[in-house]
Formats: sequence, structure tokens, C-alpha cells
Amino acid sequence: MIEERAILVGAGESRQMAELGRLAGTLGIGVSAVLEQNRRDGTGYLGRGKREELRDLVSEVDALFVIADDELTASQARVLEKACGASVVDRTELIIRIFEAHARDAASRLEVELADLEYRLPRVKGKNPELSRLGGGGVTTRGPGEQQLEYDRRVIRERITTINRKLKDEKSGRAVRGTRLRESGPPTVALVGYTNAGKTTILNALSGANRSTKDRLFETLETTTRLVEGTGANGADGAARPDFVVTDTVGFIRKLPTQLVHSFASTLEAAGDADIRVLCADASSVDLSDEISTVTQTLAETFGSATSAGGGAAGITILCLNKTDLIDHERIRELSTEYPDAVMISALHDCGDLLERIYVSISAQRQRMSLLIPHSDYAAASHLYGLAEIHARENTPEGVRMDVSVPRSAASRYTGYSIRNC
Repeated sequence: MIEERAILVGAGESRQMAELGRLAGTLGIGVSAVLEQNRRDGTGYLGRGKREELRDLVSEVDALFVIADDELTASQARVLEKACGASVVDRTELIIRIFEAHARDAASRLEVELADLEYRLPRVKGKNPELSRLGGGGVTTRGPGEQQLEYDRRVIRERITTINRKLKDEKSGRAVRGTRLRESGPPTVALVGYTNAGKTTILNALSGANRSTKDRLFETLETTTRLVEGTGANGADGAARPDFVVTDTVGFIRKLPTQLVHSFASTLEAAGDADIRVLCADASSVDLSDEISTVTQTLAETFGSATSAGGGAAGITILCLNKTDLIDHERIRELSTEYPDAVMISALHDCGDLLERIYVSISAQRQRMSLLIPHSDYAAASHLYGLAEIHARENTPEGVRMDVSVPRSAASRYTGYSIRNC
């Protein structure tokens, strides 16, 4: 199979050419050359001299595509395409195509289509100007004299309205289900982080889920939720560990298209509502600091300022530096100094330290209570398994005496059985 070849072009101070190459590779496009300049041209993205250089380079390497590291206006794309003699794809369209290829469930496909339509709307151009003033109506619903360009835009706007309505209905359904889970379900943990940081591998390690973990950007798009079952009395403090729900979310990336930030807000709802966020980062990345900043800034913009490690109103955030198997001991020591509160793991080998930190964080959000539950209310005692941390349990003639830590949201249900609050 012959690999399609492309030339990467970048202009301006914020250029991410290596990452752009990985994005292209995710779609099976090979990079034949890279062309950069420090100044971004308003007319054709690259300046006139660089456009001429690009034209020669396209001919030399027989490139099919030119991929720009930024979102281009319609006029910039036309100027660049005419100058170089190859199809021009900007960063936004490239990412949308990757999302389109990886969308698996109905909601993800709708969200990708919405992003694509919002991207295309200002770039629509009539393909057949000579047919643009045909009259009619009929099955096309096109009024007499309506130009083809106007018709195309109207069709796109109508489809956007339809998709937004469907996504709004789905969001309402998720809100109802989420409220029920928060009231009676186990604690929630959301995995967030830069794309390809190993979130899905962590999900698999924690829950035993068999999710795809290929080394590709944006391998996970839809939200995936799994139950992690609690343990017996084998924690660090001898307590029985509660169940918790862990959710894998779409990865972040620098210069993430605005259309996708809004369209995929639903996949981040799990992070906003979670009791605990695990911010996953690739410890072996040369851009580790920038990748962590990208995630924290996006979360802050989406959910407010309570996203730093240690928590706040929105819950607790744990920084997890994954893929430590790819770095040497000296680098591990450097990262331990730079990020003293981080959990450092290799999810391919052992997630024990992360699991323990999650349980500690769950405990920090709980209220410890001493309860005496009559035998006649055994269902209330049974419900505590999986919901609470059970530190001690004793059968007495009066009922079951229990020392437990329960979620604060559920504590009121057990105040009637309380002997004392710890």
C-alpha cells in the first residue's frame, strides 16, 4: 500500500510540528518535508517567498497534501492551495477527520458531525455557479431563484439545529442518570489528560476493561465508564475498600479546535461532576510541562478554577505521571522533585500506588460514623458494602455495630443509626 505523502507547514511563534506529524500519521499520512517561518502571513498563511518554496517542494517530493499547523481562513487556504498546487488541509480539519475515524457510538458521531458542519459553514462555496439560479422547489425545498450557495448554507444550518436538539435531549437524559448515581451510587473518578497519555491503559488496569490502547492520538473519543469493585479488609489501614466508578474521557491537545471544545463538552461532563479527577500525563514526553498546563487550563476554563491538585469545590485532582517505564531513574528523581505530589506509575506494570491514592482521596471526602443497625434493618447494613469504607463490623444482640466512612451525600440516611460521629 502506497502511503499518501504530505508536507507540513507552520507559521508564527507557536508551532507544534512534531505533534502535527503525529496527527497526520494517525490518519496514515506520511510526512515528506517540513517548512516553517516565524511570521504568519494574513493573505496566504506563508509569505510569498515561502509559498514559492513550498510549490517547488511539493513538486520535488510529489506530495498530495499540504497540512498547516493552524486553522486557516477560507481565503488563506485558497491562496496557499493555488500557490503550491496541492490540496491544503489545516490543523482543525485534520483533527476533525481523526475524530470522525475514531467515533464509535452514536453520540460521538453526532458531535463530530456537528464540529464538521460548524467548520464547513463559513467555508461553503458554490461548486456550480452556472446552476446557482435554477428555479424549482420540489424535493430540494429550494425556493425560486435561491442561489446554490445560500441553499447549501441553509441546509447546513438546519442540520446543525437538528443535531443540537438531539444532543440537548441526550444531555438531559445524562443529567437525570447522573443525579441518580450521585445520590445512591459509588464515588466517581474521571481520567483526564493529554492525548496518548495512557488514560485507557490506566482504565484497563484499574477495572480490567478490554479497551483499545493503540499508540495513536485520540484513540478514545466517547466517554467510557467502568466499575472498580472494592476489596476486603486489606487496605493500608485494614479497612474494606469501597467500589468506585472510573470514567475515561477524550484527550486534550494544544490548539484543539474551538468547534471540538464545544462539541465534546459532554465527554468532559464526567470530569466536571467527578468526586476525583486523575490528571494523567506522559512522564516520558519532552513537552510534559506544557501538556499538563494545556489540560489544567482547559479544565479551568470549562469548570472554573477549582482544578488544581488538592481539590476544591469541584473535587480532588490527582496528578498521575504515567509511562515511567520509558524513562531512567535520574529522570524519575527529577520529576519527583518537580512534582512532589504526583503519583508516578507505569500502568502497563502496576497501578497500585494510584489505586491507593484514589482510596485516600475518597476517604477525605467522607464522614466517619459509628452505627448500630437493628437486624430488622439488615438491608441498610447490606447497602453499606460497596458504598462505604467499613473499618470494623460486629454482630450484637441489638444489631450490627459498624464503624464506617460514608460519602457525605449519603450520611444523612444513616444519622438515625448513629451512636456517635467520629
